[in-house]
Amino acid sequence: VEHLIREGYRHIVHLQGPDDVYNSVERARGYKDALAKFNIPFNKDRMLKAGLTFKDGANAADMLIEKGISFDAIFAFTDTLAIGAMNRLRDLGKKIPEEIAIASFSGTVLSTIVYPQLTTVEPPLQQMGKVVAELIIEKIKEPLSPNRSIVLDAEIKLRASSKKEKKYKLSSLGKQACFRTFEDSFV
Repeated sequence: VEHLIREGYRHIVHLQGPDDVYNSVERARGYKDALAKFNIPFNKDRMLKAGLTFKDGANAADMLIEKGISFDAIFAFTDTLAIGAMNRLRDLGKKIPEEIAIASFSGTVLSTIVYPQLTTVEPPLQQMGKVVAELIIEKIKEPLSPNRSIVLDAEIKLRASSKKEKKYKLSSLGKQACFRTFEDSFV
């Protein structure tokens, strides 16, 4: 969400996962925290309970359009939600990311085989598996040992779905030089 804000997007929708999934609740909290950090007012209309699937993402995009909710970016709970929304918005003629940026959290291979490629936060899955195994072994050996929470760093993969194209103006001299070069090459 912070990446989207830094790219200049201000009307960011969050497509939430199910309430009974801890990560979904945490990502919703992170969405609100990022808005607050940049003094962007929270708008409850831009926070939709969407689900998990491609179809859920497409349905969420339809709902945003039908309700006339103004938005310029989407942060989705998972890559599948994001891709579903992105595909539906493209079907509706929206340009990604020129009109609407899309980003998500999952880091699945799906994020690299769609067009445009999807910006996603990639959790350290192998490291997570290793730590979980260690914690389970620790609990088996010492059942009364205290429960622990371990926080691991994720990595954002910045891709085309969320990058605003930087526009550069040529100076008058630059334009003349370009036209002159163009014309000279055809003389």
